[in-house]
Parts: sequence; C-alpha cells; structure tokens
Amino acid sequence: MPRTKIFYFIPNLQQGGPEGQILALINRLPERFQPVLCVYHADDIFFDARCPPGQPAHALGVRRMNLSALDRLTEILREEKPAIVHSYRDKSNFWARLAAARAGVPITITACRNRMMELRYLLIERFMSRFSRLILTNSEGVRHELTQWAGVRDDKIRVIYNILDVNHFRPPTDGERTAARARWGLAAPARALLLPGRVGVQKHQLGLLWAMRRLLRLGLWPAEAVVLFAGRERDRAASWLVRRLAADPEVAPHVRFLGAEKDIRSLYWASDLLVMPSLYEGLANAALEGAACGLPALLSHAANVDGIVQPGATGWEVPTGNQAALADALAGAVATPPVRLAEMGRAGRARVVARFAPHEAFAVDQTVAVYDALLAEAGLS
Repeated sequence: MPRTKIFYFIPNLQQGGPEGQILALINRLPERFQPVLCVYHADDIFFDARCPPGQPAHALGVRRMNLSALDRLTEILREEKPAIVHSYRDKSNFWARLAAARAGVPITITACRNRMMELRYLLIERFMSRFSRLILTNSEGVRHELTQWAGVRDDKIRVIYNILDVNHFRPPTDGERTAARARWGLAAPARALLLPGRVGVQKHQLGLLWAMRRLLRLGLWPAEAVVLFAGRERDRAASWLVRRLAADPEVAPHVRFLGAEKDIRSLYWASDLLVMPSLYEGLANAALEGAACGLPALLSHAANVDGIVQPGATGWEVPTGNQAALADALAGAVATPPVRLAEMGRAGRARVVARFAPHEAFAVDQTVAVYDALLAEAGLS
C-alpha cells in the first residue's frame, strides 16, 4: 500500500514548544503515513536528537519568507504531492496556506499553538481560515482567541492537547534526583525554583524578579532559595531588562541563567518548584512536563487556562500580571515545607496523566483520527 504523505512546515527547529511537538508527532506517526518536514532554514537545530533520519527534508534557505521563497515552497509541494499540508506557527501558517492553494494540495491543516497572535495575522485570520480544512489548537485559551478576536468559526477549530511522554517525564528515583542536583550544583539545603522558557516578555521573568526583590526586602525570601532561568535569550530588549534587574545586589545571589538546555528533564528532577508567571500561553508544555516529573507549580492564570494546576492541591495560580498576588503566592510557595511540596508534586503528576495523557499516544491518536477523517471526506483514504 502506498503511504499517505503529510507535509509539515515550520520556520525552524530552534528551542520551543511547537518545534518539539512537531517532531514528537512525526516520530510517532503510524507507518502508513510518510512525513516530509520543511523549514525556512536548517541552522541551529536544537532538537537534533529528535529529528528522524532525512528530516528536515527541505530547507528554503531563508530567514524570512518572501515571494521568492513562496514560489520555492509551491514548487516543492508540486514535486512532493502531499495529501495533507500541516503547518505550525503564525508566520508559516500564512505562507503554507498560500502555497498549498497554489499547488492544489487537497487538505490544509493549520496549527495555532499560542495566544497573542501577531496583529497583522490576527486581522486577516478570519479570511485566511477559509484556506484551512481545520485549525488545530492545543488550548481552550487559543480557541477563545481565534473565535472572539479573529472571528474564526468555532466548528473549524479542534483542541488537541500536547503530546506528553509520561514515561520519559516521570518522577526521579532518589539516586536520579541526587545526581541531577549535583549536576546543577545544588547543595542539600538549596531550594531550586525553575522557570523554563525563552527569556522575553511572554514568560514574564521580569515579574518573577520584581516579586523576588519585594520578598527579599521584606525578609521573606529564604537564603538558600535560587531561581533557575532555563531558556535562550531571544527578545533583546526584554532580555536586557531581565539581566539588569537580576544584577541587583540583593537579587543576584539568588538567580542563575542556564541558557537553552536540551536535557530539561534533569532540571525538573533537580528542582523543587516550577514557576511560570506567563502573560500569555497556549498550553504550557514545560508546565505539563514538570508536573509529570512530580514538580508542584506556580502558574499565572494565562498559563493555567486548561487546568494544569489545581490551586491548593498541586500548586498555585495567580491572576495574570498581578504583581502583588505573584509576590504573595511566591512567599507562600517558598515557605511550604519540602514534604508538602512533594505531596503536591505527586498529586500534580496524577492530575496531568489523567487529564492530558490518559495513555501515551493520546494526542497522536487524536491527530491521526483527524487525518483519517479529512482524507475520507476528500476521497483519499
């Protein structure tokens, strides 16, 4: 039987949730599907270990899309003749729909996986959605934004949660935790708070630093507590402000910048609490992974729209952008005894496994079911 070709399009494979998710999906597709991955450029592949042999199959050789690159993408689609084009991220979603229409691809699926779509895309999304047979999101928050702000029909949107490998992201053994803490230089009394994600406006590292400084000045920040920022510094202005505030003499001894880390699991295992005060999110992949590893979490409402944390039972939720509430919750979190944090972490893992990954291939099965249904509708099954 010939394999059904699925053409995936994303700008790059640098560190990020959509990038990791697209490779997780490609690696788990049934054999009857043939994935073909195309990127703007194949430089700085962060997820190199997750790339299947021969992927990405195509690179356009550009940093930004333009009409010439659109012609090249259209040409590739005409050569590959996929049954489905499945694109990720706002920029590539725009160009993929144009190229797929020009190349006569039968089915176009668009993945919207984050909130706060760029204004230029938000203004035209209602029109551009006509070129998509279906829009897949990973969060009810993204669905709401698409329907209420962009004017996309609700029946054109399907929510499928992130792929979560609960066998890989699991609580550590005592030996694994000891080894992880030694790797990151965390002595026995240290309490590590982890904020994973690129340094920028969205993840709101500034808010966490402001809250820390407030607690330090009130004498409510434990001397042994340290915040670990794990992520690339993508937004220059925001990164400069974060670095400037972190250099404050009171704050500096309690902050470490780790950069982009491929073995993020070791950081979950070494840490005591995950903190994500994001100003906007789709479904926070790091929050899911951390919870699966047994970490309690402090999340903003924006990061917890889909109920990753059950406040009071598996962590804390604070109103998005509310600095006083963030400082209060942070004070409560760092004062919580380790035994109670461990209890919350165990409850948190049970919650995300039941809610987001009832079985290992849950999200993959749902995506494949979408492919099969659309192929059947188009007479291509």
